[in-house]
Amino acid sequence: MLWKPSTRNIEKAWHISIYRFLMWFYVGSGVQIAMLEVLAGVDVGGTRMKVGIADASGTLLASDITESASFEDLEAFLRSISNKIKTMVADVAGVLIGTGVGCPGRIDFKEGRVVWLRSKLEFLEGVSLSERLGETLSCRVVVDNDVNTILSGEMRFGAGKGYQSAIGITVGTGIGGALVSDGRMLRGKNWAAGHFGYMSSDPSGPRHICGNTGIFEEHASHSGIARQVHKALAEGESSPLTKLVADDQELGLRELFDAIEAGDPLACRLGTKLISELGVMVANLVYALDPELILVGGGLISHRPNLLDLIRREVETRVEFLQSGATKILPMQLGDAAGVYGGVALALEAIASTGRVIHSDASMERKFDRI
Repeated sequence: MLWKPSTRNIEKAWHISIYRFLMWFYVGSGVQIAMLEVLAGVDVGGTRMKVGIADASGTLLASDITESASFEDLEAFLRSISNKIKTMVADVAGVLIGTGVGCPGRIDFKEGRVVWLRSKLEFLEGVSLSERLGETLSCRVVVDNDVNTILSGEMRFGAGKGYQSAIGITVGTGIGGALVSDGRMLRGKNWAAGHFGYMSSDPSGPRHICGNTGIFEEHASHSGIARQVHKALAEGESSPLTKLVADDQELGLRELFDAIEAGDPLACRLGTKLISELGVMVANLVYALDPELILVGGGLISHRPNLLDLIRREVETRVEFLQSGATKILPMQLGDAAGVYGGVALALEAIASTGRVIHSDASMERKFDRI
């Protein structure tokens, strides 16, 4: 479960119990009242899948998490999502009116179909999640790329509120991106916009599965750092990082910066390269798009928030023809719940586009902890 124990969670359970009692009382008395309309947000990841239920204000009422490795095939995956959502909706005595799903890869937003996906969930490739989930949930289902979804959540509920042009960058296992211009998400003709990590910083570098060579992701992500450490180990270099690899232990950005703080030369070299690569990438995006705001999130920033200052300084040295601070570079606010909030934002946007008014129970305060 994603909810952390707190007095607010006890308060949440109490409010829902009261709401159920009132529903029973009014229905039994023959009095008609508006049902609590809720929306579902789903964050599909190669490691974990997060599901949450929210009201029209965007307050999460329930949430859950599942290890993606537990999905043997497409049917198991769809069944898990549907069952979790239906259970949560019943628990909050609500009626589901829309669902938003964020999924890795290239997503045909119009059809809600997974066009291209290279991860542990390759069985989703070619599947219209909008259609399949819509059949079982009996509501509108919207599907978008995972980082587009995260940025949608930040623009509606998080650090992007009030801005019309923004770039979202997530740095974790890979580097993902998303773009909003004049209040609209830019997805591209082939649904490929925002793959910043696949842009090249070294044309003579190694070829990636995407087809490009010397991509930013090679030095500035969990997977990129792991590849660099494997290379150092093969070349005979020794450090705490190469020992982790030799012992088949987990290696990522957290371990990299722990080693930097301990003064490890290899870690310091890789960390310097990482900050430089991210600075170059962000500076290129400023030159190309000149956004109001750049939001950075993912494992890198959550583990080491102070790194954003280093990235800002790197960008400013490369974009001197703009006044310092002309482009705001800020951390994302929604943390682990960003994809779930984003799914809710997608559902709200889809419903609003039809002119439908969403009903919520204004008599109950729902100020509970986020995921």
